[in-house]
Amino acid sequence: MRAFVRGLCLASALALGAVTIAGCQREQQATEEGPTTPSNAEREAAMAAEQLAALGGPANAQQRALFEGEFQASGGIGALDTGEGSSEGAWELRLLPDYAQFSRPGLGEDGGIPGERDYRERGMRVVAGAVTITIMNQACTSSGGELPYTAHVLFEGVAYTGCARRGISDGPRPTWASVLPELIPAIDACLARAETRPARVTFATTLGEGEVSVRIREANGSRHECISNSAGSEVFVFEPLSDLDRRPGEGDPEFVRGGGQPAAQNCRTSEAAVSRAGEQLGWLVRRSC
Repeated sequence: MRAFVRGLCLASALALGAVTIAGCQREQQATEEGPTTPSNAEREAAMAAEQLAALGGPANAQQRALFEGEFQASGGIGALDTGEGSSEGAWELRLLPDYAQFSRPGLGEDGGIPGERDYRERGMRVVAGAVTITIMNQACTSSGGELPYTAHVLFEGVAYTGCARRGISDGPRPTWASVLPELIPAIDACLARAETRPARVTFATTLGEGEVSVRIREANGSRHECISNSAGSEVFVFEPLSDLDRRPGEGDPEFVRGGGQPAAQNCRTSEAAVSRAGEQLGWLVRRSC
């Protein structure tokens, strides 16, 4: 491509003179340098401006009342917009008057003390630490059932989209297995690499750019990290893990592939793991005490 640009510029320069030479030099330099990739901060600022514009003008008292109080939101694979077609695992947001907590299983928690809420006609915007939160009065069905609000969370240049409702639930929090069906092709490819079986998956998550990380505990107790493409057609990495290398939430639950229910264990319960269509994928083994 670069040789083609140089040849085209030289031919034009011979015909049109010095002005064309200068223009071609600038064009060649731009071609060689390539497009500039925006930083996380620049990408996040652009998405924040777009989301704020969608909220409309200042809220009246009736509109403001829709966005006061506590909110809880969650999302997962298929409910994420990075602007680049990538995806992430399950996440949860809890927005309180004095603190906001953004959780991603295996990746820890972020958040902070919320600033002043910016109430608008169609929603509310608030910043808490490094997390920017937008709640819109828009029905949402992306988390399976319908909730009255849609939530957008901006963090480290990524825009997470999910469903939200008012109030905080004390129910179970999302785990890495919340998006298990989407991870199955990569899990199968990685389990095929295990040398001692039955092997269990202790953690799995998408890494972006179509890759999935799967952590496996084999029957002999050894642990490995496997990185595959999301389709499970290619495994890039399969390497041992030390006992000290553990992700937050790893091992609770563990996933056992196949139809046979795992043998009962003290302080462990098992439940069937099913696909979106209701097909059994295997078993989730959870800690119970």
